Amino acid sequence: MTEYDNYFQAAAILVVQRQMSNTSLIQRKFRIGYNRAARIVDDLESSGLIGPSEGSKPREVLMTESQYHEMVANL
Repeated sequence: MTEYDNYFQAAAILVVQRQMSNTSLIQRKFRIGYNRAARIVDDLESSGLIGPSEGSKPREVLMTESQYHEMVANL
């Protein structure tokens, strides 16, 4: 099982609630540095929660909040 950052779950809930994701959102919300926020965003992508980077545009969120909670419940 992959070990995620302590903020991973909170970041996942944040992006599904807002239906948008980018590194600066994670930085501001959790008051963390760019590198840590970027790793969280990479983990969100590898878990299938958000889509790939499209330049400076926010990443597409691929799940609803209920789908995310269902996924977590099945782990």
